[in-house]
Formats: sequence, C-alpha cells, structure tokens
Amino acid sequence: MHRLTEFAGPSAADLDFFKGLCGPERALPRRSIIRAQGDPVEQIYLLSEGWVTSSVDLRNGERQIVKIHIPGDVLGAPSLALESAADTLIAVTDVKIRAMPLNALGRIFKETPALAASLFLSAQQERVFLMERLASVGRMPAMNRLVVLLLHVHDRLVVLGHTKGLIEWPLTQTDIGDALGLTTVHVNRMMRALKGEGLVDRRGSILRLYDIEALRRLAGLSDRHWISRPDWLAKIAL
Repeated sequence: MHRLTEFAGPSAADLDFFKGLCGPERALPRRSIIRAQGDPVEQIYLLSEGWVTSSVDLRNGERQIVKIHIPGDVLGAPSLALESAADTLIAVTDVKIRAMPLNALGRIFKETPALAASLFLSAQQERVFLMERLASVGRMPAMNRLVVLLLHVHDRLVVLGHTKGLIEWPLTQTDIGDALGLTTVHVNRMMRALKGEGLVDRRGSILRLYDIEALRRLAGLSDRHWISRPDWLAKIAL
C-alpha cells in the first residue's frame, strides 16, 4: 500500500476503506495477461505481490513498455477516461492482485478526500517519472537510457524496504529493450559495459548497483525532492 501513503497522509481508516472496496486477492502466474489493450475498462487493480509491465502494442507487432509496476502500485488507472484500455498489463513474475470496480473507485473521491488527494498526487509523480523516461529515450544515448531505468526502479524499491544498491530484478533483456526502444543485443552490450566499469552486476534475478552516485551522474537527471504534504493541501481539512 506504499503508493497510497506517500502523499497527503491518509489515515489507517482510509486505507482500510480502500482495501474494503477491492475484491478478493487473485494469484496469477508469470506472463499472464491481466488486461489487454482494447479490453473494456471496468476496474482498476491493486498489485499486492510481484511485478507487472504496462505496454502499448504497436501495429508493426512491436510493443513499448511504458511502465514497470512493483508491489503497492495501482494498475490500469491511465485508462479511466477511456472506454477501452490503452495498454496491456502483463505479469512479469507470479503476482497477486485485487480488482476494484469503477463504481467503488468513485466512492473514494466522495468519502475519503485524503485518499483521493493521495491518488491525485501519486498520479502527478508518475507523470514526472514518465517525463524523465520520455526525455531519456528521446534525447539521451542508449547507456543513459538504461541507467535512468535502473535508477527509477531501484529508488522505488528502496522505498519498499529493499537494501540500497541491492534489488530484485526479474526483467529480461527483452523487457528492458522494449522499455528503452533497443535491441536485446544492445542491452546485453550495455549491461556488460556497466559491469566492466564496476557500476552494476546482475546475478540471476538480483541486481547490484555498486556506485549509485556515479550512476546518477551518468543518468544526468535532476535530484527530485518530493513533498509528501504540500502547503496548499495541508491548509485544507481532509
């Protein structure tokens, strides 16, 4: 539930209310399609365990991964204003999810304003992440793109309690290539280059980032400081 507690300070009762709106937990095996692009938009999902990718399927048969979801994320929200889903949600690992019907989602905005504010600010954070990803994919060399992706996922996992510099990494090189617009061969070459420079090493599904500050310099991103409860929101009785 970490994504719901990063902003606006929803209470324990608010979080219980959110969980009460969700259906029972469902377990799905890796590579399951949770919802396909073009499917009717009838619900959103809370990811309890595992990793999920959000991708756009292109007419040429390729796909572009636009988001990597980790536990605590809400899935499917970008399509809320659409009749049919704009993306495909695929389980990277075995996952556990809980679905929330859209009519239940509407109750959050009516009955729990702090939780609604948290969801709103979390969505703005996602916009910033997407802006950085777009800037890196569109205007940075391939190595920088890869480092930006590694750091984005690393920083989010550290919030979940993972050890700094040591994270789970179930993504394949094909997944990474689909996220960065690169071939698998190119991704492999860059991972070996980062390992050769003593910056990164992957063993199975474990990724070590040895010099995070050097990686941040290589990524060239601004140092973001998130405001968990902005002044304009703190002045409102939630």
